[in-house]
Amino acid sequence: MQKDIVSFTDFQKLDLRVGLVRSAELVKGSKNLIRMNVDLGEEYGERKILAGLAKWYKPAYLKNKKFVFLANLAPKQMLKEMSNGMILCADTGNDVKIIKISNSIPAGTIVR
Repeated sequence: MQKDIVSFTDFQKLDLRVGLVRSAELVKGSKNLIRMNVDLGEEYGERKILAGLAKWYKPAYLKNKKFVFLANLAPKQMLKEMSNGMILCADTGNDVKIIKISNSIPAGTIVR
């Protein structure tokens, strides 16, 4: 399904950053959610980000890897916890693949 067109000005509001997953674990009481502590660099620091990825990934796979995150997404309550960002993934409808970034790129690097 195609989504509405957004202006370049609206696109510029999104702050996409490289983040290093420092820790990852399943959220108690959920079969889908993984809690990640993500280093988003100096400007944002470390954030707790939740993602419904447990169907496709084990938390251990995420740890110490770098991915692309939406850093300035408004906080969202998921179960009894707040998520402070979003990991970017490709979704084929049947499968989800996280967009992995080279470990040579520093955490906090802007993605354009």
